[in-house]
Amino acid sequence: MYSEQTMQTTVRDVISFDGIGLHSGRFVRVGIYPAPANTGIQFRRIDVAESRQTIQAHPDNVEQARLCTRIANNDGVRLETVEHIMAAFAGLGIDNASVHVDSGEAPILDGSSLPVVEAILRTGITTLSTRRRTLVVTAPMSVEHGGGWARLDPWDSLEIDAEIDFDDPAIGRQRFHYQHSDGSFVRDLAAARTFCQMRDVAAMQNAGLALGGSLNNAVVVEDGEILNEGGLRMPNEFVRHKILDSLGDLYLLGMMMRGKLTTSRPGHAMCAKLIRTLWQSPGCYQIVEEGGITDHSDGYAIPEVAAAAAV
Repeated sequence: MYSEQTMQTTVRDVISFDGIGLHSGRFVRVGIYPAPANTGIQFRRIDVAESRQTIQAHPDNVEQARLCTRIANNDGVRLETVEHIMAAFAGLGIDNASVHVDSGEAPILDGSSLPVVEAILRTGITTLSTRRRTLVVTAPMSVEHGGGWARLDPWDSLEIDAEIDFDDPAIGRQRFHYQHSDGSFVRDLAAARTFCQMRDVAAMQNAGLALGGSLNNAVVVEDGEILNEGGLRMPNEFVRHKILDSLGDLYLLGMMMRGKLTTSRPGHAMCAKLIRTLWQSPGCYQIVEEGGITDHSDGYAIPEVAAAAAV
């Protein structure tokens, strides 16, 4: 299992790709660079002054946003739509990376994590000589948001049990139980694409959202029909994508989690609330060093940015 890997990892070499921002509609370039142990996942907005570029994947940097995941640093520099890249890192067990982005939004690519996963697997993964840290849920906790809810329970691995319910019969009510293990992300979630109902497209675009959306990067449904040529990639693709998003959002804890997430009508705003609430509830978790000792502290600081990571 990826969750049983005891040593930290990073990407073997630089990975480059580009694409359109889903909400901004702007062309974006991305570079994923290897990073030393204990760097964590850091994003760098290379279109701003160097002293303000770094935004660490950490609960303190997560902000509420509409229809995407947003992180921001203390200088007010923001980056949106990081969830699919974060899900790829979580799914493949990448602990450390420096992600350079030349815009305020990561590219949507094909609407899933698959292009990022394939690029990482082509490049390779390097195992480092430092033990991995894992956040272990030790007591139940829950949050509610926008008619949905999410609950975390102690568990001996990472599992996500999610249900969605949409009035369009092309989506309807779906449920999927994801168990995080060796190969499970690539097999069960990575190719699941983001989706919307056609009736909502105009409203989103009038609000300045989904300006880069198309049938090339989202599944669109209308009155029970899938509008994309070729239809769905897999059964229950809609709820699988919601789990993909949830996994990426959970990885903003700055490390993999061991616990069970059960959720109804999940969304980015609820996940943001969940990880902030968990982080501020030290009685509900411990941070353990895999194969080593348990850290009984109330949390950990945002990692120092190692010079070798600033490629």
